[in-house]
Amino acid sequence: MKKQQTRIIKEFAGYFDQELQTTLPISVLPDGSLLYKDFLVKQLDNTFWGVYNILSKDLINEYFLKSCALIAAKEYNNRHYEKYQSVKLLDSKYASATNDTTIFNHNIDLVTDSEKYYVMLTRLEESTALSQYYKQLILRLFRQSFI
Repeated sequence: MKKQQTRIIKEFAGYFDQELQTTLPISVLPDGSLLYKDFLVKQLDNTFWGVYNILSKDLINEYFLKSCALIAAKEYNNRHYEKYQSVKLLDSKYASATNDTTIFNHNIDLVTDSEKYYVMLTRLEESTALSQYYKQLILRLFRQSFI
């Protein structure tokens, strides 16, 4: 399950790699961390991404996706706290849908009862559709924020 999540995260991050290298007002550090004004987006030990204030060295919040952490750093810097909260909510919904997809995808092979199989298949399709929906929202929000 953890390998599946890591693969999905890396795939999603690939969408932003080109834009991060060329047009964005951020610095990419050698360890993969991002520096945006007074904020550092750094991977935590639990594989989430933390947004730190580099002046106070405080962890502001942690995110499932690096892109959401970067968007949140920008909104926090601009003092758009309502948008900052909505980014956290969107990140949490995406993480939940992605985790559900991984769990249902794993468990569908273990189900032997045909009725339970169809229920599991329906839930897998719903969670996959939700994760794709949130992924598109995050991608649109990222583009609006930085491009």
